[in-house]
Amino acid sequence: MKKCMLKKVISVVLATLLLVSLVGCIDAEPSKEVGTTSSTASEVDKGQTFALNETAVFNTLKITATEIKESSGSTYFTPAEGKIFVGVNFTIENISDEEQTISSILLFDAYVDDVACDLSFTASAAFDGNSLDGTIAPGKKIIGWYAVEVPADWAELELDVKASWLSSSTAKFVFNK
Repeated sequence: MKKCMLKKVISVVLATLLLVSLVGCIDAEPSKEVGTTSSTASEVDKGQTFALNETAVFNTLKITATEIKESSGSTYFTPAEGKIFVGVNFTIENISDEEQTISSILLFDAYVDDVACDLSFTASAAFDGNSLDGTIAPGKKIIGWYAVEVPADWAELELDVKASWLSSSTAKFVFNK
């Protein structure tokens, strides 16, 4: 009978530890950093939608889209017929006390004119600079490009960004051509 009680106590302790560790990984909804400006603020909704040069602040990260560019590619990397490459340069700052891991595949979801699209490694090669993959020490930043291949007549690019892959909160960055 004591073994059964001991198993129950251990199960409750383990379940509690698991729950506490998962809650610690979940970020609150992002907020806009005071003092940021946007050249396209009138084109996007206020609230949880962010534009160029606006900063989404999570519990652990500050994420700012600083530049958007189109490219026809290069000699070795070109888009498919009727398409172009679009890259968005982001600055991501670690504002926590722990090292943070950034994965452009796990943290970003992209939509062009409301149709899902994926990160394009070919498109990424068309933009000078770093990718957004790696680890960031506390108080440090990573700067890099998130690039997609889109129809040449695209109108709107939406990038939904999470602070961690377990997070349910998202900062929606919207860019119009």
